[in-house]
Amino acid sequence: MPSEPSSHFPELLVLLGIAGLTVPFLHRFRIPQVLGFLFCGILVGPYGLALWAQDIEWIGAIGIKNTEIVNRVAELGVIFLMFMIGLKLSLNDLWGMRRQIVGLGGCQIVLTALVVFAIARGFGNSVEMSILLGACFALSSTAVVMQIFDEKKKLHSAVGKLSFSILLMQDLAVVPILALLAAFSAPSEQSLAFLMAKSFAVAAVAVATIYFIGMKALEPVLRYLKPERHPEWLMSFVLFLTIGTAMITESFGLSAALGAFLAGLLLAETDYCDDVEVMIAPIKGLLMGVFFLSVGMMIDLRVVLENPVWLFLSVIGIGAIKAGILFALCLAFGQKREVSAETAIMLGQSGEFVFVIAAMAQVYGILQAADAQFFMLVTAISMMMTPFIVPLAPVIAARIAKAGR
Repeated sequence: MPSEPSSHFPELLVLLGIAGLTVPFLHRFRIPQVLGFLFCGILVGPYGLALWAQDIEWIGAIGIKNTEIVNRVAELGVIFLMFMIGLKLSLNDLWGMRRQIVGLGGCQIVLTALVVFAIARGFGNSVEMSILLGACFALSSTAVVMQIFDEKKKLHSAVGKLSFSILLMQDLAVVPILALLAAFSAPSEQSLAFLMAKSFAVAAVAVATIYFIGMKALEPVLRYLKPERHPEWLMSFVLFLTIGTAMITESFGLSAALGAFLAGLLLAETDYCDDVEVMIAPIKGLLMGVFFLSVGMMIDLRVVLENPVWLFLSVIGIGAIKAGILFALCLAFGQKREVSAETAIMLGQSGEFVFVIAAMAQVYGILQAADAQFFMLVTAISMMMTPFIVPLAPVIAARIAKAGR
């Protein structure tokens, strides 16, 4: 008697079908890969075909109602994207960008958070929720922006390096934001300043420990494995190192993506950097596709049609605020006008971290379910609009630069 199929096999089959058949078909019609996955996510997600699964039997085989496995695989996509970025950099590159990372990135986060906080308070949100909204919407989407730069081979361009510096600082900002959420959900006798300082100290120790142990231990381990003779061992070790480092940083309150970036940075200093990049690239591409698929699945077109004006104004408003602040700061930090404008446009969207904070704030009772859905929709639509805006960014930036002469 045949055994029952795994409960996740149908979802996996749909994911592989989209990645291997549907998106390549759409690509033939010049539809960008990112948009192809986003549109497919809307179609097969819980707010798409899955709504009719009970009435039409065959739709149940295509629609994905259980998004747990999709979200798990999507998280791996972001992790391996950041790993590949770290693999293409070096410690010297990071040291050369320190002014942009700490100075420009830090100022952008603080100023954007203050402006969004003031607007949120003006709409009657609590102080705690306004602070969290300000902090979250100050962050952009590392996954969307870096994937686009990677596809267009612009990671090492002036705009690519500047954007990466700001995004890296935003990834580090996850630490104090999580500390804020913890403080708001479970009030402590310790001051908020102390909790945030403690979080920063723990994060700094964790990152330094991972890096220095990795620098000492990685070369001896690779020499022992002899990957030139056994490439499959190198593949297994790289997967272990990437996911393991991501888990360690996540356990210290940092983002898993930052841990993966550190793993890539460590391997970039070894002789096997090029071999690793060739092996991981196909896996990263597939997993990133699933990430964009998961973003599309979060878009409920019914809610969009119920609140089209507020959603549109929120997406445009947040994008305009972030782009305006970032453009002014880039100029203040001595960047060229055209580079400043293009970077500001590229980083105007909301980031995936909003999904995390909105879900956690809902669990802790800080945010109502309807409000959480609204903020996640704003983020998903904002991320979805980015591929449409990207081709226009250089044109708009050139006109801004010309007008300023």
